[in-house]
Amino acid sequence: MPRVKLFDKNEAIKQAMELFWEKGYEATSLNDLTEHLGIGKGSFYATFESKENLFNQCIETYTESNLPLLDQALQTEQNFKMGLQKLLEAYVEGLMNDQKRKGCFMANSCALVNTQNSGIEKKIYEHYQRIEQYLATTMEKNGINSTKAKSISAMIVTFLIGMSQQSKINRDTASYLTTVKNIVGLLD
Repeated sequence: MPRVKLFDKNEAIKQAMELFWEKGYEATSLNDLTEHLGIGKGSFYATFESKENLFNQCIETYTESNLPLLDQALQTEQNFKMGLQKLLEAYVEGLMNDQKRKGCFMANSCALVNTQNSGIEKKIYEHYQRIEQYLATTMEKNGINSTKAKSISAMIVTFLIGMSQQSKINRDTASYLTTVKNIVGLLD
C-alpha cells in the first residue's frame, strides 16, 4: 500500500525557509531540516530529493511571493517616484522593526552560500535579476531612459542587499532613509 504524506509540502517549504533564514544554507544540516519539519529522512528525500532542491524551492517560493508586492507597491501610487520611495522606505522600516535582526532571506543567502556550481548561486542571481529587470522596465514605462533605468535599478538591488546585512549591526534609520531619498533623487 502506498504511503500517504502526512504533511503539507508548501507549509514545509515555508518552515524550511525559516530555518535556512536563521542558520544559512551551509549551516543547516539534513537532521536540522527533518527535525524542524517533523518528518523522516525517507519522506524528506521522497518529497524534496535533496537539501539543495529544497533550498531552491524556498528561493522560488520567496521570489514568487515577493515580486507581486513590488508591483502592488509601485502601481498604487500615481507618481512612480513616490511609489518607489515608499517601497524602499517600507523595506527600511521592515528591517528596522525586526527585533531578531534577521535581515532579508535572499540577502542572507547571498552572504552565506559557499557552494560552487550547485545551481544555488544561479537561483539567487536570477532572483535579483528579476527584481532589477522589473524595476528597470517600470522606470522606462515612467519616462526614465533605458541606460539610466538599468543603472538605478542595479543600484537599488545593491542597496537592498547591503542594507539588509548592515541593518543587523547599524540601526540608524535616518541614515538609510537619507540614502533612499538620494536614490530616488537620481530619477530627476
